[in-house]
Amino acid sequence: MRAVVGLVTSAVLFAGCSAKRVETPEFDSASTPVSTPSMKPGGSATPVKYTAENTRSCADVRQQVGADLPDPQPDGDQQPGAGSWARTCTYKTAEQAVVFAIRSWENTDDATGFTSGNDNAKRYFADRTSSWEKDGGVGIGSDARWREPRASACALEALDENAVLTVALTGGAEGEQCRTAVRELAKKFYAAMQP
Repeated sequence: MRAVVGLVTSAVLFAGCSAKRVETPEFDSASTPVSTPSMKPGGSATPVKYTAENTRSCADVRQQVGADLPDPQPDGDQQPGAGSWARTCTYKTAEQAVVFAIRSWENTDDATGFTSGNDNAKRYFADRTSSWEKDGGVGIGSDARWREPRASACALEALDENAVLTVALTGGAEGEQCRTAVRELAKKFYAAMQP
């Protein structure tokens, strides 16, 4: 009799509990960063300087820089990685080309924690330019370095807060003449890109 009562009790308990199984969501191991352009741990505001929204178009840059630049090719906008944005402006004639580029980073907060746009830009710049020659005369950003020279071409990259700015000249002068021209263009490009 006890066995029958135990069996009936078990059957009633299982029959009366018809809870549905809850599916556990699966998340990708590479968490998608959430852009948080104005916050850091502790909640204090730290807006980034350069954003996709406040970056000038190539036509606007041409107008502000002047320097007899030809009409720009279409804006070369890219999103090279999560929390990163880039624009490349190319002004080309049959004899030479001038390229202005900016790559900026937003603040991000993901599974690995908070990272400021400034830290991302600094890390990117340091990784790329650590062996390049430093330029102390251009006076833009916190650091500026020359890419390895090539025949009839030179390029300067500068770190400014959450962005890396690049100015390149090809088909023009060589050596120090090329660098002098790029320094002047870099100052004008920097001024034109200020939000």
